[in-house]
Amino acid sequence: MTGARICRASSVALLLILATPGWAFAADEKRAPDHGSGSPIITKASTEISGYTDTDSVTVVSPSIAASVSDVLAGWSIGGHYLVDVVSAASVDIVSTASTKWVEVRNAGSAEGSLKVGDATFGASGVFSSEPDYTSLAGGGTLTVDLLDKNVTPFLGLSYGQDQVGRTGLPLAYWRKKEILSGQLGVTFVVDRSTISSLQGEVIQETGYLAKPYRYVPLFAPAEASSIPAGASISQVNAARLNVRAAEEVPSARHRFAITSRLGRRFDAATLRLDERGYADSWGMFASTTDLRFIFEFGRRLTLWPHLRFHVQNQVVFWQRTYEAVPESNGALGIPAIRTGDRELGALYGATGGAGARFKLVDDFERPWWLVLEADASYTRYLDALYITDRRALFSTIAVETEF
Repeated sequence: MTGARICRASSVALLLILATPGWAFAADEKRAPDHGSGSPIITKASTEISGYTDTDSVTVVSPSIAASVSDVLAGWSIGGHYLVDVVSAASVDIVSTASTKWVEVRNAGSAEGSLKVGDATFGASGVFSSEPDYTSLAGGGTLTVDLLDKNVTPFLGLSYGQDQVGRTGLPLAYWRKKEILSGQLGVTFVVDRSTISSLQGEVIQETGYLAKPYRYVPLFAPAEASSIPAGASISQVNAARLNVRAAEEVPSARHRFAITSRLGRRFDAATLRLDERGYADSWGMFASTTDLRFIFEFGRRLTLWPHLRFHVQNQVVFWQRTYEAVPESNGALGIPAIRTGDRELGALYGATGGAGARFKLVDDFERPWWLVLEADASYTRYLDALYITDRRALFSTIAVETEF
């Protein structure tokens, strides 16, 4: 129960990642073992554990496993991934509703496969996620075509997902539904022997229940809301608010649009990867996200990379730091029809910086093992929200990978 549920991304978001055609330089790809006259089938497996903690009293531990099998000569591949999120939270959004700290577990799984037929590659994937008050199921497919000796590769992706949203202990008959339909269209170019780029457009339509069932919005008497400053504490808000608990309510449809450009440049012993994403939606939000990785190779066994990311966005059109009760004709005070306490819908900017390393533990060409370490620190500044004005967070991952 929280607006700080960082791990509750819709399954369609993960599905879009699975469905996006991959593009990488040889330096970023694990070299396939030389099977000689043996089987051309390649099996990959990995396990990892990730951790997240922030200054808003949210902690997440996420162990996961993944495996895939592919035959490069036959042109097919299948894979799967399973993840567990263990979330512990006592964020300001929870405390402000007089609730206590809670711990919750989310289980998520995904499967994907692809088949190459001539110059075309067909892909399909599915994602399932379940937790005590939220279930999500999504599926989709992709089509990729190699043109001009694989120098131009257009792709198309479509997916559909359905989420069921409720409250712990509430019968399923009272849960509410959210539907997500998405499409992608893009193209990848081989610019020269050292450079590739891609351009991708994405449209996502969300309909149904788009609010958070546990989030309540404080209401204030007319002409009183403006006196509550940004970052006002829980005690300040409680001293001025009306004695009414108004559940969050947002529009039942949201249309999202994004354009992502990607550039990769291969150097002698390094690879540059740069992403830029522009975003707009029907709620009036506009955003920009820039992501940079510079991957350096140190011999055959060690790869290091710094990581930088910057994000900025404005607020949605119905955003208000504080909402006032609406005077009615009979003299009573009513509740505004649209109201939200989700600070992620307000104006903000954020920066992330970190580094990663990939080390070959076993230098066996046919059965290599890798250790992957990554850590990022992030800072988010909320420009017009209650309770907090910023959030600092740490995210780390350790993974072991093998191929045979």
